Order: sequence, then structure tokens, then C-alpha cells
Amino acid sequence: MNEITALERELLEGLSAEELMRHVHTLCQWDRTSSTSGESMAVDYIVKELQEAGIPVLVHEFEAYLSFPKKASVEIVGESKCGKYTEIIQTIRAKTRAFSGTTPPEGVTGEVVYVPGGSDMFTDFDTKDRLEQQQLAGKIVMSEGGGRQNMMTAHRLGAIAYIHMWPSGEDVLHEGIVSPVWGSPNASTIDSIPDIPVVTITNSDGELIKRRIAEEGKCVLNVKTEVETGWRWLRMPEVRIPGKTEDFVLIGGHIDSWHLGATDNATGNATCIELAKLFWRYRDKLNRGVRVAWWPGHSTGRYAGSTWYSDNFWFDLHDHCVTYINIDSPGPLGATEYSLVTGVAENASFAKHVVKQLTGQCPEIERPVRAGDQSFWGPGVTSLFMLLSELPADKKAAVGGSGGGWWWHTEQDTVDKVSPEGLLLDTKIYGLAAFRICAAELLPLRPVDTASELLGIVDGLQAKVGDLFDFTQLRRELADLEKALGVLEDVRTRAATLTQEQRAMFDRTINRTLKFLTPINYTVSGMFEHDPAVPTPALPGLAPAAKLKKLGPNNPQAKFLKTGLVRQLNRIRYAVRCAMQVVTAYLETVA
Repeated sequence: MNEITALERELLEGLSAEELMRHVHTLCQWDRTSSTSGESMAVDYIVKELQEAGIPVLVHEFEAYLSFPKKASVEIVGESKCGKYTEIIQTIRAKTRAFSGTTPPEGVTGEVVYVPGGSDMFTDFDTKDRLEQQQLAGKIVMSEGGGRQNMMTAHRLGAIAYIHMWPSGEDVLHEGIVSPVWGSPNASTIDSIPDIPVVTITNSDGELIKRRIAEEGKCVLNVKTEVETGWRWLRMPEVRIPGKTEDFVLIGGHIDSWHLGATDNATGNATCIELAKLFWRYRDKLNRGVRVAWWPGHSTGRYAGSTWYSDNFWFDLHDHCVTYINIDSPGPLGATEYSLVTGVAENASFAKHVVKQLTGQCPEIERPVRAGDQSFWGPGVTSLFMLLSELPADKKAAVGGSGGGWWWHTEQDTVDKVSPEGLLLDTKIYGLAAFRICAAELLPLRPVDTASELLGIVDGLQAKVGDLFDFTQLRRELADLEKALGVLEDVRTRAATLTQEQRAMFDRTINRTLKFLTPINYTVSGMFEHDPAVPTPALPGLAPAAKLKKLGPNNPQAKFLKTGLVRQLNRIRYAVRCAMQVVTAYLETVA
């Protein structure tokens, strides 16, 4: 791979920690909760900064379905003389969540059922199974499992409230969201939002409740919540910087935050401002353009802004967006580790090289989780990065951003939690990666690695299901595609011999191929809908096949499962066939 060029060094040296921190300090004057005056002032500031640099700015306005936690209480209660549980024994600090149900004024009262839960809400596949083994009707569930799938399961099984006992021991209460619906709901998804009250308590208070259950045989709680939910108007700034072709890289990060949100995500907003200025200055060097957007509705609307953009600019994204770079929580204090970086198969080697060049560390690449404004898999857009620098493992809390800092989603996420040097380094990584994709002669993505990944996933599934389901034809088609894409990579090695038209066609072939493969690799619903915000396995349409052996061939549930698998297999085989046609057509022109 290429070393850093003189032009790239010049570009990187144009980034300044002082400028980045100027933006962070300004943005952290305001609570930037979506649809509030604070968020509006942040939008105005970003627009002013960009326009003063001579950059044209679009400001989109639209309605989104948002939810705002107001207050919550949790009380340990005992039985009074009248036989009702009204005697308050102890009050426990609590916060409710966006899209939680609102209780009646008197709250809901019930016995606690503790269900051990996973510590990572984005990859917890097991707590849901444990919940389904419990009798939860009329009970209050308490678990470390904070994923939406757990709250949905508890609601379905008749629980009257859900308490998320935070998995790590920090003495703060983290904000959060309950809705599994990605973006604003439509008529068919609105009822998927569980309407039971959901609250967060600290780990130490959860342990107190567990001790009471152990010592007294049970613990009865009263839970009260108040949440305000409805449609609100939002504003979204966007910059479009043209390149020599219609293709573009999309750079985005959420503008709204819980409270002041210094590391989640004022730092990301600052990075986006400076990258927009940088690419504007170097726009004559870009073969592909850049779009930079600041998403509202992230925290209180389940990624409502990026989802709105995906829906309303679907054809732009499907036809011409070659990569989405998601900028979230750069530059947290103490975050010096780059051992694990988010990427996909087709950009994994590219991402590793950029990070190693700028940090000296060689990261492992992890598949993106179903979180954090990853709203563009339906249109087929390749994604790169989300979080970057992280705290050392022994310093990390069980949180979903801010590099693992305990202050994530709390009132304590203030400017003193930002490392100027770390923010600059993260910004350089995002910037260098984006510039290389935009400036490269040929698109630096390797769909052959995507085909190899899919082939490995299918082999793993076949080994799990044995003769209960047959992936043979899909495997054959993926192997053929992998072979053809290997030939396409050989074409890359002789780029100097290609005509300008053949190079343009090479890029189109890479782009079109990935537009077919990305939706099958990351979605169940396909190209036009949005899957729920729950943990998602690789090749999710076929992943349920792994359950067949446990169920047995004559289990009615296995038969329902097979019906769905056949339909998903058809969808996936069709996409692989379409990709193969695209690749074959190009290879015939350069044979």
C-alpha cells in the first residue's frame, strides 16, 4: 500500500487541535437535545462557520418522531397494615428512557424477577433467551441486559416494568432509548415500541435489590415514569462538495447529544466542520465528491436524521455513494487504544493501513453493530469506522461510546473529558481515509473480500445445520463470484494500462457489486426498509438456520423457520446473481 504522500501530509498539517477545540467549546455552551433551541443554535453555528469559509450549505427541515424522558422514581416498598405495598422502605435513584411507557401517577408495583444479562447491549444475544424461560406476567424485570430486544421480550411476556441495572460500577445514571424502531416509525412499526416503563439504576443499587431478594425471598418495587413523545421539527445541515465524477463519500455524525455531550458528540461535530473545510480547500484534487451531514434525532429519535436522509436521498446513495464514514465520539480523554476498529470486509485492509500509518498500532477490524446512525445498508452503502480511539480495557465502562468513558450519556460529559491531541489524531484518521477514497484513481474497495466473508459465513451455517437445510447452490454461486472478483482485482494491478472509460467502468463495477452484496450481508428487510435496532448476526437473513438442529425437524417452529429461510435464500441468491452479472459484463470489456 502507498505511503503518506506530500499532498496528504500537507492536508493533514492543515488540521488543528486549536480549531477543533474552539468548536467543541462553542458547541458545549448548549444542551443540544433534538428539536430544542440548543440544537438550533448549534445548527446556526455550524452553518455560519461553513458559510464564512465560502462553503455552500443546505439546511434540510423535516418532522421526526422523538421522545423525551422527563422523570422517574424507583422505591422499595413493604406491605402496609391494609395489605397493600404502600410503605416506602427505600428510594433508589433512577432515570427513565426515551420511548419508555409513562406510568399512571401512582406508578406500577410488582415483585422483581432478576434475570442475569449481557454487558454489551449491541452484541447481547443471550439475555432474551433467559427471559423467555421465566414467568414474567405481572412482574418487574431487572437485568444487566440493556438491549431493546430484552425489553420487547419482557413486554411480550407480560412484565409491567423493566429495570436496566447498569453492568459496570460507575456511580452515574446513563441516558438511553427503548425504541427498537430504526428512525421515525411508520404505520406498520409504531406498535413495535414497547409501552412498559423502563428505567436505569446503578449497578450498586441493583446489587442491593438482589441482596434483598436473597435475604427476604422477594423484593417489591414501585416504579414511576414520565415521558413526552411526539412529532417535532428538525433542521439538518449538509455540505456537498463536488468531485470530478458524480460519486461521493458521505461523512456524518449526530449533532444532538444528551446534555452537553462533549465527547458524544460535540467532538464529532467539530471533526465534521474541519473536514468540510479541508475538502472544500482541496476540492480540485477529488475524483469523487464529499457530502458532510450533521444528523439530528440520534438520541431521542433512534437515528431519525440519518434515516430520513437515507429514505429521501435513496437513489443518490444507491447510485453514487461509495462509502459512509460515521464519526462518533472522537477524542475522549485517555483514549489511546486503536486495537479494534469498525469496518467491513471490503475496506478492512484499507482501514488497517490508514490507522497503522497514523498511530503505529495495527487494529483488528470488527463488523459494524446495528447502532450509531448506520442507516445506509439498505441502499447498499459500504460503511467505515464509527468510534475510533478507546480507553485501555481496564479503564473502560460498559458504555456505547465516548471511548468507553464512564461519563457517556450523562451530565458529566463535559469539555474536560476531551483530549485535544486525541481529537486531532482521530480527525486525521477520518480525514486521510476519506481523502484517499475520494482521490484514488481506482476505488480502493475489495468486494472479493466481501464474497470470501459471505462464503465463510455460509460454510459455518451449513456445518451447524447439517442436512436440515441446503446451502449448496448458494455456496456454489458465491464461490463463482469470489473467483470472478479475484480476476477483477487482477485488473486493478494493471490500472496504468486501462483507458479512462475502463477505469470509470471499474469503479462502477465495484460500486454496483457492493450495492447488491451489502444489503444481504447486513439486513433482513432488504433495500427499502430499516431493520430494528437489535443485535444482528452476520448474514442475518440466514442466521436463524443455526436454530434448526436444536429445534429438530418435526418441530412446528422449525417449519415456520424454514419457510422464512427459503424466502431469504431466494433474496440472497438473487443479489449474488446480480453481482455476478455486473462483474462478468465488465471483465468481458477488459479481456
